[in-house]
Amino acid sequence: MKHLLLICLFHILFEAGLSTKDSPCVKINQTNDVVFRCTQLTTLSEYLDQARANTTIIAIFDSNISNVPGHSFARFGATLVTLDLHESGIQTCDPQAFVGLTKLKKLMLWGNKLIFVPGDWFMNMYSLQTLDLSFNFIQGIDYTIFQMLPNLENFYFDYNQLRYIDYNMFAYLGNLKRVKFSKNPWSWAYRARLTWQLEIQKVDISDIWEDWNWMNVVIKDCVESGRGELPSDIVLDCAVEMLLTFTYETFSVHEKSSTAGCNKQARKLVHCMRPASINATGNTDYETVRRILEDYSTILPSMDRALSPFPLKR
Repeated sequence: MKHLLLICLFHILFEAGLSTKDSPCVKINQTNDVVFRCTQLTTLSEYLDQARANTTIIAIFDSNISNVPGHSFARFGATLVTLDLHESGIQTCDPQAFVGLTKLKKLMLWGNKLIFVPGDWFMNMYSLQTLDLSFNFIQGIDYTIFQMLPNLENFYFDYNQLRYIDYNMFAYLGNLKRVKFSKNPWSWAYRARLTWQLEIQKVDISDIWEDWNWMNVVIKDCVESGRGELPSDIVLDCAVEMLLTFTYETFSVHEKSSTAGCNKQARKLVHCMRPASINATGNTDYETVRRILEDYSTILPSMDRALSPFPLKR
């Protein structure tokens, strides 16, 4: 009888070892966290049951989950503080996909295929501090989100397809510290307004990939000096004038003489933008330079993407 019990025990342990080995998920006990991590999933329901009820961190990545069903994580509501679902092929989430996560502080959804972010996802998620929606295909974000996340500190929605978010809504995020919003198809006027709003709130918006701070400052000076209102092109013409004037005035005498050839070529470029020797369009030189810059700004991003697989070696 004793031997039979030992055989049964070994059999149970052997099967448990096989199931753990074959599972794409692992349970990890850390000092202050209970982690449940999975890769290569195509569905959530059959694997989340393996996680402990007191799990504090769930990380699922390198997967192909088209939809996150409602109440998927509800049983972890009392303890879950980080939910990381990056690069998992997620296209949609049911309205109550994240219901019950009142303790959640980090929600990471970057690198998926989301198109719209509804407010239903964030019901009672008032503890959330970090929301990462980067690298998706998002075209719209429900404005109710801003009033539902009073403790949000980090908000990342760069590398999407957003053209507009009401910048006034950011005032509801009183604890906001850092925002990333670059690599969206913003208009230059909207980008300036959004930047100014976040600067008023003393939010860190520095981005090593896309630094528009210099242009935003000059545009702001032009508006405040009464030279025009956004999104009028008169403001851009003013910005070009101020930047060119500043550049010329900061040249030393030696630099002015050494760059004479460059200045001559620049004058030729402006002249070529006119239909003939007479400026039939009535454009000022600053308007002409602005049009040149707009043309370059149209082609440079595509050139940058084309060259991205071939980084320069130092």
